[in-house]
Amino acid sequence: MKSPDVKAVVMAALRALDVRVVSSRPDDGTKRFVRVVGTGGPGRRERIMQVVQLTISAYDTSTGRAASLAADVDALIRKLPSDQASPVSSIVWATTPQELPDPDTGSPRSVATYQLTATCR
Repeated sequence: MKSPDVKAVVMAALRALDVRVVSSRPDDGTKRFVRVVGTGGPGRRERIMQVVQLTISAYDTSTGRAASLAADVDALIRKLPSDQASPVSSIVWATTPQELPDPDTGSPRSVATYQLTATCR
């Protein structure tokens, strides 16, 4: 059984928020975007389950707007297990989005980390 590309699934779902979704910070001056980075996870278990950890950063023009975008991201992530088309079957754990300005640019950003279980098909 092949493990699903959970990062790609999440990135595609986040595009419903009408925001640019990337895996590396753009250097073209974009201020509002969501960055998804794979940060590990426990991996495969019980032959058909894959647990993946993703850290998701929401950037915007102000701290409040970044927090609002992060709340929208969080709500969407929490709906994935109920989407029949999604391989994401559960959220193992998640952090609450927190203000964490980008250390390189100082840009307003809110960050949360999620561990998601996906069914291998």
